[in-house]
Amino acid sequence: MRLPAFAGVTRPRRYALLAPVLLLVPHAAVALLLRARGTPLIADAGFWLLPLRRLAMSPDLPPEDAGIAFAVALMAAGALALLSFRRANWSGAGYALAAVMVVPAAQIAAVAMLALLPRFEQRDGPGSALAPGSDTAHVVQGVLAGVAIIVAAVLISALTFGSYGWSLFVATPFLVGVTTGYLANRRLLLSARVTARLVLIAAALGTAALVALALEGFVCILLAAPLGAVAALIGGAAGRAVAKVGHGGGKPLASVALLPALFALEAATPPDLPIDERASIEVTASPGAVWSALIGDQPIESGPGLLGAAGLAYPLRGRLLGQGVGAVRLGEFSTGVARERVTEWAPGHRLTFQVLTQPPAMEEMSPYRRVHAPHVQGYFETGRTSFTLVPLSGGRTRLDVEAQSVLRVEPVLYWEPLARLAIRVNLSRVLDDLKGKVEAGGRAAHLQSSRES
Repeated sequence: MRLPAFAGVTRPRRYALLAPVLLLVPHAAVALLLRARGTPLIADAGFWLLPLRRLAMSPDLPPEDAGIAFAVALMAAGALALLSFRRANWSGAGYALAAVMVVPAAQIAAVAMLALLPRFEQRDGPGSALAPGSDTAHVVQGVLAGVAIIVAAVLISALTFGSYGWSLFVATPFLVGVTTGYLANRRLLLSARVTARLVLIAAALGTAALVALALEGFVCILLAAPLGAVAALIGGAAGRAVAKVGHGGGKPLASVALLPALFALEAATPPDLPIDERASIEVTASPGAVWSALIGDQPIESGPGLLGAAGLAYPLRGRLLGQGVGAVRLGEFSTGVARERVTEWAPGHRLTFQVLTQPPAMEEMSPYRRVHAPHVQGYFETGRTSFTLVPLSGGRTRLDVEAQSVLRVEPVLYWEPLARLAIRVNLSRVLDDLKGKVEAGGRAAHLQSSRES
């Protein structure tokens, strides 16, 4: 069976029937996942506008649920974009509206407007005489335009609005693909494979320009690359199809003008996703011995691992200035010092501290000493960390730790599993280090006692 192509057409009645169904696919996926977990669904305005965010807000969200919901939503957005470009082909206009279909919340208004769009008179455009081949000037224009969109988007979204969301990570690469695909094919039609290659070249050069201009580092680009590459390739197919139809008249390029409005919209409604992560370890020592190591100031001896080597912040040591509730704790991290206040102090039982100020969440890998990337500060924050000591039989102790953090980057279901992984690795590193220190101290004390006796 041959799949629908961006170059085809969809009539208004068919679009009016299918587009709402695709709009509701993410909602249905979220509702089914919540029901399977026994979590009640609150179908308020927030759910209808941003269903994925509602799922992400549910406590203890399994990574597999996050992956399923995000993949379903991304496929639905791609199908909706395809359907909308075909609808725009029928009208000869509305390509900017079709490009918005990859951004949640904005989809609803765009579908409504596109469904009501009348048919405009078609005129032969530059694509009416397309033939296989290549036009070097237009290919270069397409690639350079894609590079310019990426740099401009980061300057406007991240540095001006402080927004990291769907518009930057999905809509921008999608429009890079649309623009590059359209410009490269608007005179002579290239193959789909060549167009895809040009789109990826434009995206790669654009991200290289971000590094060269000290706007981003290698790690952030690497983490966002899979999502951006998929969106760019879909956009490239759409841009090539509009050029093939031949009556776009440059209208797909007007889609880029919508990006600042989308950035502003997302900046006005940023995510504030709480993340609770827990870990436990059993230590062959008494709660008192574990408590002494917990409030000690010895550095963590084990290496940071792959995540730390990639630049993500990892703990080095903690130092208490005083004791009891209200005491200040200085948490030394690879990126700086966090200032914390003790809120619970029960020797041998429980220690809790609240983070007052914290260093950057990561240090970008870059040839420059300083990178102008706002996301390293304030977009992922740790709020409260608690250690609980539970006595076990045989003089052993279970040490539980719970860390509460906040993530402020969309798409939350894409970034949340990565954030949870980083938290989990850091917690395990701290617990393993404490266990090693306490048990090594116990063995040393036992050996010394045996010698003395």
